[in-house]
Amino acid sequence: MKASDLRAAGGWAEAEGWTSESIEEFEAFLDYDPGGCLILEYDGVPAAVCIATRYGDKGFLGEMIVSRGARGLGLGPPLFDRALRYLLEVGCLSISLDSVPKAASFYETRGFRTISLSRRFLGRIEPAVESGVRPMRQADLARVLTIDRVAFGADRSFFLRRRFELNPELAWVRTEGSRILGYVFGRRRRTFAWAGPLWAPAEAEDPAVLLRGFAGGAGDVDIQAGVLDLSDRGLGLFRSLGFAEKPHPSRRMVLGHGEPVGLHPSLLSIGTAAKG
Repeated sequence: MKASDLRAAGGWAEAEGWTSESIEEFEAFLDYDPGGCLILEYDGVPAAVCIATRYGDKGFLGEMIVSRGARGLGLGPPLFDRALRYLLEVGCLSISLDSVPKAASFYETRGFRTISLSRRFLGRIEPAVESGVRPMRQADLARVLTIDRVAFGADRSFFLRRRFELNPELAWVRTEGSRILGYVFGRRRRTFAWAGPLWAPAEAEDPAVLLRGFAGGAGDVDIQAGVLDLSDRGLGLFRSLGFAEKPHPSRRMVLGHGEPVGLHPSLLSIGTAAKG
């Protein structure tokens, strides 16, 4: 991928109705690891994209899109296989992805197995700033990122720092003295604010207080979040708040051995379906 491909990739994501994705996301991937950002050309014109994100010995595949005008030409499988090979070549032992239902059978032919449904919720919550909940500060980041490395199972600090820098009003923490008992990052989209990742340990009661602070930062827009079926607390949280569940959930699929990223029970919502 080159910078000149960003507009095309963002347009393909928008055409698919992937409202959580944008040119901004592709820019982040390109800044993080150009080697994992792959474009397939057909007759000299960009026709498909796939992103391979590596976190040490763990990887995530996302943004697999063949442009509508190039479908039926057999472009998807070789592009996906090249992205997968990239992660294997750089030493990834476990590789994850979120698959739309119709693509799951293809990923199964490559050895991926489903470990959970990956659901999407949309709704609103009355904003409130409650005791111990406040906007995240630059001074909080080091502690938050240390916690996240353990919870996520890998270092995704590049993406979380970027999220904080772009949308500081959507980054909130819950504290008790010097302890951090929860955090949430966010990003803005055209008609909603995405809330995730959201982290709250088992001892932190009522994690909804973080979302109420987040809602104040988001303003008068809907809130969207992604939750794995493996997270009983995450599902219970968004359902208890009256959020609507979108139909046709994706599947979280995994290849390889070792612990995949993002499965710790303290993670109540995912960062993004494209990179975990």
